[in-house]
Amino acid sequence: MSVGPLPEKFRKLDLPGRQEQIRRTYNPQAEEWQAICTDPRLDDLSDIMVEAAIGSLPVPLGLAAGFLIDGEQFDIPMATEEPSVIAAASFAARILRRGGGLSAWADESVMTAQLFLEGVPVGGENRLRREQERIGTLVDGTLPGMKSRGGGYRDLELNRLPESDILVVGLKIDVRDAMGANALNTAAENLKPELERLCGGGTVMCILSNAARDRRAGARFALPVSKLSALGPGGMAGAEVARRIVLASRIAAEDEQRAVTHNKGIMNGISAVVLATMNDTRAVEAAAHAWAARSGRYQPLSRYTLRDGTGGRAEERTLEGEIELPLAVGSLGGAVGFHPASRLALRLLGFPDARRLSRIIAAVGLAQNFAAVLALVTGGIQRGHMKLHAARLAYQAGARGEEVRRVAEAVAKGGRYSRGEAAAILEQPRKEPRGEPRGENDR
Repeated sequence: MSVGPLPEKFRKLDLPGRQEQIRRTYNPQAEEWQAICTDPRLDDLSDIMVEAAIGSLPVPLGLAAGFLIDGEQFDIPMATEEPSVIAAASFAARILRRGGGLSAWADESVMTAQLFLEGVPVGGENRLRREQERIGTLVDGTLPGMKSRGGGYRDLELNRLPESDILVVGLKIDVRDAMGANALNTAAENLKPELERLCGGGTVMCILSNAARDRRAGARFALPVSKLSALGPGGMAGAEVARRIVLASRIAAEDEQRAVTHNKGIMNGISAVVLATMNDTRAVEAAAHAWAARSGRYQPLSRYTLRDGTGGRAEERTLEGEIELPLAVGSLGGAVGFHPASRLALRLLGFPDARRLSRIIAAVGLAQNFAAVLALVTGGIQRGHMKLHAARLAYQAGARGEEVRRVAEAVAKGGRYSRGEAAAILEQPRKEPRGEPRGENDR
């Protein structure tokens, strides 16, 4: 089927006009159309949030229950399309509670706005340094609300790029509970004329840095190896399970390809919470991977070690896991709190401030990674993945409601994962007789 291009002024149509144009041009199936246009209120919300909206794409939202973080119980909202993510996070939370759960930390919410200036003569940097106090006052003047909440200007960072001779001016600003993009970009653009006057250069561009290296968060846990004893196949001892987890951590540190997949498992958890709260998943992911490569070699974001107990007794050893990465997330501003689903996610988390939210997210990332590595070094991950895949096959075959579970279990038990097998299993009870037909006197 040929599809024609949309009209040049498509984005200028109102929402009903854009939807009608899509229907005429692409002829979507009823199921496809219903999936993005289920609620007129969500359509209106999408039209406000993005340009040229045609509907909304619901992402599955689930809860990873039972997290113990800094002594507090949390049920974590996670938005993801991957079947095993929430199950793995919940499994990890249950295990880590045996060792007292996770502890977490977070830096202050300091972000950097960068201005890139060309043609700055020698000595231009010194003039900026001498005027640093006044620059700070000007920054705070552009962000009075931020200043009143205890945030605002914190420092000035200057760096001349050796190849292009560009002077990079970094304005470090505490954005408090916001992610901070709008505030940083506003401050940078407002200060551009004065910085140009002071240093004698011209601005090429100015924008925030998503690297967020001054806004890191982390988490850790310590789990007695005896708590791992029941988790390995065939009665594998807890000490052996722990040894394998530590070895897997070392492998990720040595092999970059494995490190990428190792970190992807971490981001499974982190991105799911970031998305559920309507924070910027792309910014968080970019910062995380840049941090992983900060040494010039891509490294895992988490690591695992074994610590001996009193007197070096093996049965008293503990498996320790820790994670650290930039986490620039906000608890207000932008889509956070504006979209009703994000408000629900924040409600489930107790309406945390930005630092508390980043601590929660770091803890989820470490737990998600622990679950993945544990599965890899013991029974493997595919068995759990295939069970969830069986449910999708059942749905595709036409199963609904309780039928999905019944068909999925039968597919998994038989070990033949195909839509045809699921369809055959689905039809079996439907073909079985329901008893003898009743006569008039039986009614």
